[in-house]
Amino acid sequence: MPRDTIQSMKYDSDPIFDPSEQDKESAKRARLWRIVLAAALLVLLTAAVLLVFHIKNGTPEPVACTANAEATAAPSPSVAQAESEPSAEDGLLVVFLDVGQGDAIFLRSPSGKTMLVDGGPESAFSVLQDYLDAHGVIGLDAVVASHLHADHIGGLIQLIDVYPVVQFYDPPFDAESETYYDLLDALNENNVPVLSPLASANSFIDWDDEVEIRILSPYSIDYGRIDDFNDTSYVLRVTYQNTSVLLTGDATQVAEKLALKALPDSYFKADVLKVGHHGSEDATSERFLDAVDPSIAVISCGTDNQYGHPDEELLDRLTNRNITIYRTDEDGTVTLLLDGTNVKVIQ
Repeated sequence: MPRDTIQSMKYDSDPIFDPSEQDKESAKRARLWRIVLAAALLVLLTAAVLLVFHIKNGTPEPVACTANAEATAAPSPSVAQAESEPSAEDGLLVVFLDVGQGDAIFLRSPSGKTMLVDGGPESAFSVLQDYLDAHGVIGLDAVVASHLHADHIGGLIQLIDVYPVVQFYDPPFDAESETYYDLLDALNENNVPVLSPLASANSFIDWDDEVEIRILSPYSIDYGRIDDFNDTSYVLRVTYQNTSVLLTGDATQVAEKLALKALPDSYFKADVLKVGHHGSEDATSERFLDAVDPSIAVISCGTDNQYGHPDEELLDRLTNRNITIYRTDEDGTVTLLLDGTNVKVIQ
């Protein structure tokens, strides 16, 4: 057989040069490209859907007004609103309970520690119990009586009989009243330890490692109206990171002036001010407001109370400074979250 004939037969039998095999290979490559293109289109479509969902649902946190913090390099806190009550790890919860004409303030630290500052009048115990039970509180790490008037300690008597209390604080000024004696009996019967620290340059309530509670008043002096006891109220600055609240009990301008003379103004700076003496005209002076410089003021008072609280002049002092005012007689219980950067009003 001629050499050129053998070579032609060899090539004709080689599958590489088989036209049908080439068609199959081309079809295979085409299918592969279609699969790759389809996958790419699916990825792009998924990304587009996620982007539309993010734009539609992602809303920035609203900022209502600028709050104040102690001068640091950190940005100033702001006041915002949140729709539901946060969990403990979200920050420091401060709840101004509506107990009528009186004070009762519940605090929960980021680690879950609990504190009650004042307990309202005796009739307020049901309000305290309802709130504590609804939020799973079975005991209190600390209870503070700002001073010894019945509208601040009346509800604490039964509370101490029902809830375990680790530590109790009250100012060291004894009162002669049946309510006070009943409170002492409850503390003794339940073996609750009592501490009565006074204010100084470095006086604190030990409660939670993440929260500083500085005592700004009262002092070991004669306040001149000891039978009234308002000016013996604890004034406490509660600070969590760059946010703070100032609790004033029923301290009047007498106590304010003494405390401001004893300590630097920076010790009083706070984003939230619990207005002294239920918004009475004899408390929350212009000089005191200069030092505190709050963005929010909370007034705890009863609806149509006989004392006319809050006083119109006091309200003018607050509104003239563009301070946002919350009142338990109008707004009910006021719940705030201090997350370390912002103060949020919980609706």
